[in-house]
Amino acid sequence: MQLALTKRRWLRFGTFSALYFAQGVPIGLLTVAVPAWLAERSASLSDVALFSAVVSLPWAFKLVAGPFMDRFTFLAMGFRRPWVIFAQACLALSFVALALVGNLDGGSLVPLMAIGCIVNAFAAIQDVAVDGMAIDILPPEERGRANAFMGFGQTAGFSAFGPLSGMLLSLFGLAAAALTCAVVVAAIFLFVAFVRERPGERLMPWTRGEATERADVQSSTATIFSDLFRALVLPMSLLLILVEFVNRVRDGIAVALFPVFAVQELGLTTAQYTQFNGVIGFAAATIGMLLGPFIDRAGAQRFLLFSLIGSAVCHFIAGLAPMLWQDLFFIGSLAFVANVFGQLVFVSIIALFMSLCWPRVAATQFAVCMSLANLSRSFGSGAFSLVADELSYVEDFLVMGALLVAAAALVLRFNLAARTERLQRLKG
Repeated sequence: MQLALTKRRWLRFGTFSALYFAQGVPIGLLTVAVPAWLAERSASLSDVALFSAVVSLPWAFKLVAGPFMDRFTFLAMGFRRPWVIFAQACLALSFVALALVGNLDGGSLVPLMAIGCIVNAFAAIQDVAVDGMAIDILPPEERGRANAFMGFGQTAGFSAFGPLSGMLLSLFGLAAAALTCAVVVAAIFLFVAFVRERPGERLMPWTRGEATERADVQSSTATIFSDLFRALVLPMSLLLILVEFVNRVRDGIAVALFPVFAVQELGLTTAQYTQFNGVIGFAAATIGMLLGPFIDRAGAQRFLLFSLIGSAVCHFIAGLAPMLWQDLFFIGSLAFVANVFGQLVFVSIIALFMSLCWPRVAATQFAVCMSLANLSRSFGSGAFSLVADELSYVEDFLVMGALLVAAAALVLRFNLAARTERLQRLKG
């Protein structure tokens, strides 16, 4: 029996969730565990912010991979699947390389940042390929639910590997944590190796199978960039990119601030912070997955607006109540609610971006949008590193809340119906 994504909904949801779980593994190690580990080793907030900015940079350059995927294909193995397999294998190998860096006994962050960039580069390539495959495979009526499952997979990945990596870093060092990540990513690679996009395609280049004929494979790079430009400059595309820019600048501040705040202000250890982050992250992802069908019914735009406002309120409460920071139940509950809203923001905005994509250049267009979003996060971390030691934690929370309010105000101007009409004219 052939396992084909186009034939089974459960297989689509399961495969995309597993691949997004693989993306969560490097996030758990490099975005959750390592910053807390560095903070516990007395790194300053500006150093942690600089590390986060540099290591996350590859996610901002996913747009480089998109045109290659739209231009160069091996249809006998599927439209996007060859790229997924390539990136997944290289991601596993890059974790092995990270294990060889050592435990920073010399005190320099440069080797860790360099190999961390390579890890995230392959994670970003895998992300572009998976998103392109999802846009190509998923029916429009499944995208809200599918993105809820995919968001759950990614959050489950870093919720599991944040605390696991934190424990391994504390007990055994960087090599043990990186090798554990490599084993799990390699296992997901083996799973994907036995799943086809469409019936009759090859599993591997040397096996039997036939390509599915397609009319939307691009014949030249010039055509790709021409179509891409026409799709990106539509007003609603630009507006949603701006929404995500503002939201991800806030994310860039958060990934640097939260581990340092938890370790140096609240007194948590690396293991305690990563375990707490993992529990609330997994719970938030579960809620997001359960709400997936309602996103399809009520509309992703409404969910996005509601979630941005809810998250902003949480940040304002945290910033205006420093006297309650040592109450771990209060701060933990607030963090949990904010994580739920953050998960809904992630799921909703991805669903909206998928709806904006023109299938002719879907991989490139989606990659550009996500690259700009991730560049925004790196920009946020980088800009924050310049002023982090000058601002108080109260000011940090209030700035993040203000950014979320600004993003919500922009969402009010979004009109998906107008975008759909313009895209239809573009296709004509």
